[in-house]
Amino acid sequence: MSMVAFLAALALAPWAHPVAFAPLHGWQTGMSGNTHSAYGKTVLESSTVLESSAWTARNVHYRDDATADPPNNTLAHLPRTGVIVWAVIFNPAEKGSKSIRLDLGKAKRFACCEGAYVAGSEYELTGSGPGRSYWVIVRIYFGSRPTSTLRAEAQQALDRLELPASR
Repeated sequence: MSMVAFLAALALAPWAHPVAFAPLHGWQTGMSGNTHSAYGKTVLESSTVLESSAWTARNVHYRDDATADPPNNTLAHLPRTGVIVWAVIFNPAEKGSKSIRLDLGKAKRFACCEGAYVAGSEYELTGSGPGRSYWVIVRIYFGSRPTSTLRAEAQQALDRLELPASR
């Protein structure tokens, strides 16, 4: 195997299994599979930038493509008890990045969104995936100011996020 082929295989290793959410009672889930990315830069001249996104939603019908960032059609119908957790992975990881911690308590709060008003705002977690082989963004949307119950539900969903192995 040539060095270029080896490096290309290494760069594509995480894409053997797209990002997904394991089933969770009361939640809907969906995913994009691997697609060409709107994020990141090329890893190698011969490779393409890939992304994989997934979502899980509670108390709302998910209306967008899995790659929609933000999922404005769904957010426009997000009820007070609704929660959406959306994740995307893409290559490459930022140099020197720390591994993502899927802990809602560590999430940064943002005023949300481009287009749709979200009463509970958006929270975001970022970092590299296993082996620093890709970058991860996770966004959590709440239909109202998050209560301890809504936060616990969102953390359960975060705990079900299945990030691909690095190799």
